[in-house]
This record gives sequence, structure tokens and C-alpha cells, in this order.
Amino acid sequence: MNLKLSLRTASHHVTWFLGTRFPKTIPLVFVVGYPKSGTTWVSQLVADYLQLPWPRLSLLPVGCPAVVHGHERVWKSYPKGVYVLRDGRDALVSQYFHLSRLIAPGDHPSLTARQRRAFPAMINKANVRDNIAGFIERQMTKPDSSRVNWGEHVRSHFEGTNPNVVLLRYEDLLQDGEPALASAMSQLTGQEPDLDRVRDTIKKFSFQQQAGRHAGQEDRSSFLRKGQAGDWANHFTLEAAEIFDHFCGQMLIRTGYERDRSWVRSCGRKASAADGVGQLTPAEQR
Repeated sequence: MNLKLSLRTASHHVTWFLGTRFPKTIPLVFVVGYPKSGTTWVSQLVADYLQLPWPRLSLLPVGCPAVVHGHERVWKSYPKGVYVLRDGRDALVSQYFHLSRLIAPGDHPSLTARQRRAFPAMINKANVRDNIAGFIERQMTKPDSSRVNWGEHVRSHFEGTNPNVVLLRYEDLLQDGEPALASAMSQLTGQEPDLDRVRDTIKKFSFQQQAGRHAGQEDRSSFLRKGQAGDWANHFTLEAAEIFDHFCGQMLIRTGYERDRSWVRSCGRKASAADGVGQLTPAEQR
């Protein structure tokens, strides 16, 4: 771990300590969620709406009113916060591309130690459907960017006892961002939302505004890859679906993303009919 990363990690931990132990002196708004659930986006929205700074990747602990962002689970000690929920299947696919986007196709020996752990059997990143099951199993049993898997992370909100943490779904923001943000900010502040500010904030931080392209138009080299819900269906194999279902199937139902576990069989039928879905085209591999 290099010095700058070490300082950022230490700063993050100290910030969490100060914000939860001295909430009146240092009033922080905690935005948390499983990795690649949209927590960065939501941090921008919340900070802009509340007119608070968002000191991202700070080398020093945050000691003033601010929005802070992390992938911790919901703590009872958060004085005020937002939990960002996203379909775990989409979050994992997004995480796959995020961790693999700096790997050259076919260049397995160049993987960093973290990438080798995340992709234990990777041949090359073009083989998304060949790699995804192993990647998901790794993230279920030994997550690389969180202490727990998606199901356990989400459980911390749904079975937690912190009424100060508001739930905000990534999919609701994508589908109709203004009422989703307005409702969350009303719950967070205990006041009627400023609808003009909500409208301006949503417009300012829209996917199109930040990425320079429409949601759904993919750029696998970008942190803002696609901005779309349901993309997991393009990449999950039957094996990947069975692994995810084994560890997180019940929570997927509890959070309303599926009514039952029939999606696994459906995924298997789609996967067997698909020819090359989830693979990079020859042009993309160059």
C-alpha cells in the first residue's frame, strides 16, 4: 500500500470515529452502501442538495459539517445518513468491470495482487461469461471491496435499528430521480423538500451530464460505465445465478428485486440460448 493510499485509509477511519462519537461537534451525513451501488453518485446528490462539502479521498480527517462516503455497513451510531441500495447482481457486474478495466485483454500476468484475488481463474477480461461465476463466488466468500457480501451488507440496513439512516434505491434514481431524491431528503431533514433544488441537483449530476453520453451507452474504460439497471442479465450464466442465489437469494426477494427464485432457471434458459452475450467484440478487445 503506497503512502497516499495509507493516509486516505487512516483519514477515513478517523473521520468515521469522529463523526460517530462527536455528532454535535462534527455533524456528518454518512452515505454508505455496497461497492458499486451508486454511493458516489448519491454522495454528490446529497452534498449538492444540502449545500455541504463532500471531501472525497481526503488525506486529512474531516472535522467540519460534510457528506462522507464509504462502503461500511449501517452502524447504530450514525447520527444521520443514507443507505444506497442496488440490485446485488448489477452491483457485482459493475464491480467486475471496475476491477478489470485496467487489465489488457489476454494480459493475465499483469494482474495486480488485488486483481489476482478478485479474478482467481481469469483467462482474459474478454471472457466475461467465462469469468463471472468465479468472480461472484469470490465476492460471496471473500469480498475484495467490502467486509461482507451483498446480502449481509444489505441486511445491516433492513435488520438494523438506526432510524436516522434513509433508504435510497439506485433504480428509483435512474427511473425517476426527482421524486426519489425529494422523498429521501425530506426524510433525512424532516422538512418539506425544496423541489427546485431537487430538480437542479438531479440535472447537474445526471449520467448524461457527467459521462457525456446517454445512460445505457457503454464505455468499459470509464468509471461511469453504463448507468443502467438490469445489465446483470447480459452477463450472468446459470452457474453465476446459482452461486448468487445460494448466498443472497433470500435477500434479493426481501428487497423486492425478485418475487421468488424462478429467476435462476430463467437465467439458465437465457444463457443457453445466448451466443456470445457478454463477450467483447473484436474491436473492443483491441
